Amino acid sequence: MTDDGNTVLLTILNKSYRVNCPPEERSALLESARYLDERMYRIQRRGPSLDREHIAVMVALNIANELLKKPSGDGGESPLDEARLVELENKLDRVLADEAPPQD
Repeated sequence: MTDDGNTVLLTILNKSYRVNCPPEERSALLESARYLDERMYRIQRRGPSLDREHIAVMVALNIANELLKKPSGDGGESPLDEARLVELENKLDRVLADEAPPQD
């Protein structure tokens, strides 16, 4: 995983992704990518015939479930507030748009 300016190259499940990232968030992004890669490999080992998309959805559901069950520590129900969820959704949309095949 290397970077070029504000672009970080991540490898997850043997596929490379270029992601724009502010320098101050670089280490957190790399740590997140390593965590995701590890989780996806665990699912792949249990179901070697699953495609990458199916594995990604299963991991996303597992992580979301873990986050929703985890207390926030401030008396709230979840550690994720609405603004953070919107931010994460927007980042995911940008990454998926970069990976989408060109439309005719």
